[in-house]
Amino acid sequence: MKALVINGHVRWPQIAEGKLNQTIFEESITAFREKGYEILETTIDKRYDVPQEVEKWINADFILFHFPINWFGMPAKTKAYIDTVLMSGYGKIYAGDGRNNGGKYGTGGLLKSRGMIVNTWNAPEETFETPEQLLSDISMEDFTKPFTAALQFLGVEPQPTFAFYDVFKNPDIENDLKKYKEHITKYI
Repeated sequence: MKALVINGHVRWPQIAEGKLNQTIFEESITAFREKGYEILETTIDKRYDVPQEVEKWINADFILFHFPINWFGMPAKTKAYIDTVLMSGYGKIYAGDGRNNGGKYGTGGLLKSRGMIVNTWNAPEETFETPEQLLSDISMEDFTKPFTAALQFLGVEPQPTFAFYDVFKNPDIENDLKKYKEHITKYI
């Protein structure tokens, strides 16, 4: 089995150097190796070859995509990776939107894998689903639905999202990494 682990962090000097996301990346690789996976990896902030990335998506049994949330979305460079690689994968990763083959919209994916979104936040966990908080009316799964829907569109079965919260003001990285290890081990 093969796992594609994608580090979607984009470095911002003096603001977000990427140490936490690199640690998550390494912990993810370790967890997959412990389960016997061969590792395919990509670090978006480094150079990558689009045709090779398409092949990685095709060959992966599990796709783990992690990135920080910047201004309530993935970093622009990370979004550019998604747009470029997935659009370049037409006919290999997906064959239209599904309706061209008599199916429903979103059923044109050619992948038969599982996937997971992992993200890091400056916001505390109580920002979600807590009255009088900014995102009081949505859960983390609601927030990540556009990302997991993109996976589903490709034929990837999304597993539950994992989030690291409050990573700047009140980090509890050691405890969060333990929880993450349990989470990823359960779903891979």
